[in-house]
Amino acid sequence: MEKLKKNLLLLIFALGVLPSALNAQNLDSLYNFFTRTLGGEKNLNSIQTESEIIKCATPLIVQIQENYDKFSKAQQAKISSILSRPTTQTSIVSPSGFFRIHYDTTGDDAIGYDVNLLAEAADSAYNFEVNILGYPVPPSDDGEGGDDSYDIYVINDGGSYGGTYPINGSSYTASYIEMDNDFENYYTEGIDAARVTIAHEFHHAIQFGHYIVRSADRYFYEILSTSMEEFVYDDVNDYYGYMSGYFNHPERAFYNTYGSGYDLAIWNIFLQKKYGYDVIKHSLENIVQYDAIEAIAAAVTEEGSSLQAELNDFGKWTYFTGSRAIEGEYFEEGANYPTIKPLITCDSANWSKTINTNPVSNNFILVSDDETSGFPDTLMFIVTNGDYLKTSMTGMNFSLYNYSISNPDYNIGSLYYVKLDSDEKDSFSLTSIFNNKVVSDTTTIERDEIDYAFPQPFNYSKYDDMKFPVAKDQSGKAALNIYTVSMELVYSGEKSIIAGKKVYVAWAPQKSNGKKLPTGVYIYVTKAGDTIKKGKFVIIND
Repeated sequence: MEKLKKNLLLLIFALGVLPSALNAQNLDSLYNFFTRTLGGEKNLNSIQTESEIIKCATPLIVQIQENYDKFSKAQQAKISSILSRPTTQTSIVSPSGFFRIHYDTTGDDAIGYDVNLLAEAADSAYNFEVNILGYPVPPSDDGEGGDDSYDIYVINDGGSYGGTYPINGSSYTASYIEMDNDFENYYTEGIDAARVTIAHEFHHAIQFGHYIVRSADRYFYEILSTSMEEFVYDDVNDYYGYMSGYFNHPERAFYNTYGSGYDLAIWNIFLQKKYGYDVIKHSLENIVQYDAIEAIAAAVTEEGSSLQAELNDFGKWTYFTGSRAIEGEYFEEGANYPTIKPLITCDSANWSKTINTNPVSNNFILVSDDETSGFPDTLMFIVTNGDYLKTSMTGMNFSLYNYSISNPDYNIGSLYYVKLDSDEKDSFSLTSIFNNKVVSDTTTIERDEIDYAFPQPFNYSKYDDMKFPVAKDQSGKAALNIYTVSMELVYSGEKSIIAGKKVYVAWAPQKSNGKKLPTGVYIYVTKAGDTIKKGKFVIIND
């Protein structure tokens, strides 16, 4: 089977679509998915499809247990069989003595990685999550696995990385963990997959042991456990495989993500970098009193902030990823993340639209200025709906102007003005990003502060020349050199400096022999006095 070395959007419908109140049809769908995923029926298929691989089976187990009495007697018997502890050929105790690893050495369930490394990984997860972060120790199962050690069963699971099985209900209970025996054909494979799985599932064991676990809030527990993978094993990065779920749809409600919560592990990474680990722990402690989104809101309020403010700031962090990542700022690993997909893209600086927004969501609006201005600015607006007490959508009208208006809600220097109208205006916050720089409505910014070639891309059918930034110089002249990306010189000459709002030299793109340049990426270098400016630009020769 082709290895799944790509971004997986694991939209597992039993985890993310089936409602808490199940009708007969959905109940059967849940049962069929459960037996196919965890009951071995998946082995009847010749190839397991990408959508049948799930990261964590724990929410599915909880949902099955919560609805157990609604299934038929025959279905209950099958469910009970699947939920029973596996039997294995042998076991070892981890170096700390806390874990017992049960596994096979031969047959279909034979472990495919070093069991001693798994035992060490389990101890590392315990040490970090309990000793360093201060979470309580999962309760004992009173010897049900053979002794009082916490039990981990390594089996030929195939349908998930692993799952945590609560013994008595889903809250304040002991549990045990099952995990895959070889992790073949997953986003992460072998012992590294085992490491992040034990970090993930052990935190579920903590959740079951001392807090309330509700299937309706499954996204919250998955955010917690997936972020623990990164906190315990920073160098594995299995969570990369699920991030596109959020980055492709940040406009969805926070609690209704496409990735069942895996894709929002970066929310806790964001909070940890700003406030430390305690804010995450407090959100779990709050779950006893509140539902998940209110628990998160209460935790950030304890830090002197608000969920609305933090979600808007989170939007800024998720903008500066991929090619826009800034070293030393925002996410430490942001260069490896996807780039955010805007909800709306338009090409006019005079624009208005009514948008229906989900509660607790970030709505990205990308605007490229009209070509007639001669200054092709790029603006990204992050409009946050921070109302976490509401479950229905809220409408707002977003208007952008490139001329002064009375009483704007936001402005970008003296260049752009924004009006944001809504019956629930206090629910909204806005961040403006101008040519990849965050600005506030009090920022003084003019285009002569921006260094880039324009218009971009240059198209021979639309434009006569390009402008390249230079420094002001008393001579009124600047040198211009144009290179291919392989550093072949295609033009060199001296140009007159044009000084206005933007200081630049103009050039009609062509080779020294007067012929047009082929489509491609080029490098410019200007020198005025002792000041050198350089950058890249694109030519389209159609």
